[in-house]
Amino acid sequence: MPLTSLTELAGYGDITIQCHNVPDADAIASGFALKKFMESRGASVRLIYGGRDKVTKPDLLLMLEFLNIPLEFVTELPRCRLLITVDSQYGAGNIHKFEAEKVVVFDHHRPEIPVNPDVFINPTLGSCSTMIWDLMNGENFDFASHMDVTTALYYGLFADTNSFTELRHPRDRDLADSVEINRQIIKKLKHSSLTIRDLKIVANALSSPRLMGKIGLMKAEPCDPNLLGFSSDIARSVEQFDCSVVYCRMPAGLKLSIRSAVREVMANEMAAFLTKDVGSGGGGIEKAGGYIGYAGIEKAFPGISPEEFLVKRIEDYQTNFDYVYSDNHSVDFASMPRFRKLKIPVGFTPSTDVFPEGTPLTIRTLEGDIDLDASEEIYLMIGIAGEVYPIMKAKHERDYDVCDEPYGKTGAEYEPVVINRITGGRESLLPFARLCVPKDEKVIRARELVKDTKVFTGWDEEKYFYGQPGDYLAASEIIVPGTRYEDVYIIRRDIFEKAYERMG
Repeated sequence: MPLTSLTELAGYGDITIQCHNVPDADAIASGFALKKFMESRGASVRLIYGGRDKVTKPDLLLMLEFLNIPLEFVTELPRCRLLITVDSQYGAGNIHKFEAEKVVVFDHHRPEIPVNPDVFINPTLGSCSTMIWDLMNGENFDFASHMDVTTALYYGLFADTNSFTELRHPRDRDLADSVEINRQIIKKLKHSSLTIRDLKIVANALSSPRLMGKIGLMKAEPCDPNLLGFSSDIARSVEQFDCSVVYCRMPAGLKLSIRSAVREVMANEMAAFLTKDVGSGGGGIEKAGGYIGYAGIEKAFPGISPEEFLVKRIEDYQTNFDYVYSDNHSVDFASMPRFRKLKIPVGFTPSTDVFPEGTPLTIRTLEGDIDLDASEEIYLMIGIAGEVYPIMKAKHERDYDVCDEPYGKTGAEYEPVVINRITGGRESLLPFARLCVPKDEKVIRARELVKDTKVFTGWDEEKYFYGQPGDYLAASEIIVPGTRYEDVYIIRRDIFEKAYERMG
C-alpha cells in the first residue's frame, strides 16, 4: 500500500480517476469502485478515459448502463487536485498522459514506470479489481449497501482472468466467491461479450493449428482475452492435443490462454513456465493464462522474436521435466544422503476443529487451493514459511509432540483460510492452530533437484508437486526393510535449509 491510505487520498476533495485508453471491464470496475469509496468519504470525483477511440464492446456498454457508471470520454483533464490512474500506469503506452501535479497509480501489471510511494503495483493479482476491493475492505467500506460496486468488481475480475480460469492469487479467489452480486446482470454481461467479428477471429485462430508434440499452438488476431479462452476451450477437445496454447499479440506483449486435458500438465504451472522471467502466468489446473512482455524478452534474450521465444519455451517444456509417481517409481532413495529434521515448532489443527466431519473443504493458501473432506483422521499442518499441507492423525501423533501454546501469526503474505465448499462459509485457520514440535529424530533421504520435477503423491490424483532446480526431492527413511519409499514429496529450498540438517 502507498504511504497514503484511501481515506487520506479522499481528503484531496477534487479527484479525477482515469482508466486506460478504451478501458476494459477491470479498469471500469476499479475506477467505479474507487469513485464510490472516495465519494463515501466526502470527495467530489469524476471517472474518465482518453485516447482516440471510445468504448464499443457490447458487454461494456451494458455494464455502464446497468450499473449506472458515469464514465466520461475526455480530451482534456478536468480540473482536480489529484489524478488517480487505475489498471494502468501514468505515462505508460496504453493510457493518455494528462499533465497533473499529483498522481497516484493503482495497477496489477508488471511495473513500466519508476516506483515511488504513490505508485502501488502488485503483479501477483489477477485483476486491479482485486486490489481495489482488498484496499476498500481494509478501510471498512460498506459493500453490503453497494451491490453495484460488488457486481462491477466481480465482473472486472471475471473478464480479466478469462472467466476465472486465470486466478493467480488467493485474494482473487476471495473476491470471486465472497461478494454479493446481481447475478442477472452478470449473466447478461457474460452472454453479451461476442460480436460477429469476434467469431471470425476465433475461426481463423483455430483454422491453422501447429502441433508441437502433444501441444497444439494457435495464433489469434489481437483480441479480448476471453476470445483466447473461448478458442482454447474448443482446441482442448481435439484428440491429438494433451494441451492447447492460443496466443495473440498485444501492444506490449503476447497474451496466452492455456488448456490442459491430462494430469501430467497443470495449466497454471505451464503458464508460469512459459512466462518465467519475462511476464506472469497463473490460473487453475485445467485452465490458465499468461502474458509475455516484449521488453522482458528483449532484455533477457536479445535478438529473438516473441513468437520464436514462445515456441522455444514450449519445446523446452516438453523435455524439461522428470516425473515421479509416489506409488510407482524407481528413484534410488537408499543411496541419497540422510537429513535430520530440526525441532522447529510448527502449527497444526484437526480438520474437524474447523468444520464438522465429512464437510467438503478448500484450504486456501498462497501456494494454491487444497480440496479435501474434514475428517478426524486428517490434521492440517502450517509449516515454518506459512505453507499448509494435510497429514494423517496417526502420523502426526507418531512424529510430533503437542504444545499448549496457540500457533499465532505466520507472518506470511496471505494467512491460510478454510472454506466450506457447500455453504461458502469461511474460517481463518490460525485461531484453531496449536504449536507442535517434531519428536525425537525424523530422518529423510533427499537430494537437490537438477531438473524441474513433477511429483504425484497419494493425496490428490489430479495435482502434482512441482520442484525446480535447487529444491529437494525427499522421502521418509525406510523403517521396515523391503518396503518402498512411497511417501515422496518436494521440499522448497528455502524451507529445506531452515528445517533440515545433514547427518554424518
